[in-house]
Amino acid sequence: MKTYKPFALLVVAVLILSTLACSISSLIGGTPTASNFYMATDNTGGTSTSTYSANQDFYVFFSVSDIPTGTQFEAKWYALNVSGQDASTPFQTTNYTYESGVSQIYFQLTNNGGWPTGNYKVEVYMNGAKIGEQDFSVQ
Repeated sequence: MKTYKPFALLVVAVLILSTLACSISSLIGGTPTASNFYMATDNTGGTSTSTYSANQDFYVFFSVSDIPTGTQFEAKWYALNVSGQDASTPFQTTNYTYESGVSQIYFQLTNNGGWPTGNYKVEVYMNGAKIGEQDFSVQ
């Protein structure tokens, strides 16, 4: 009678390794993602827009998942066709350090003197890598 001990041991070893791999994956989490970028009229994010008046604050929102605590986010704000502004240089940069349990992030930019009419954009970075951008205008 033949015995298949080596094959049985191999099957058991594969099952154990598969279980360990799944456990480690669930502990580590998935791939960090950011999605659903949009501009909004206020800090609730309830109304999206791409056009602002000169006295409104700018808000960019996005959803995140599987982000490790301490991840650095940065928003770079550009005036694309505003007199006196270099379109390739951000006129303002804002930062946020990710806190556990947050599923939506927003950046706000204010200007007490009002915004010049023109086209703008905001680029969003995660740990130095660009992850999204939004174009908008002031009329």
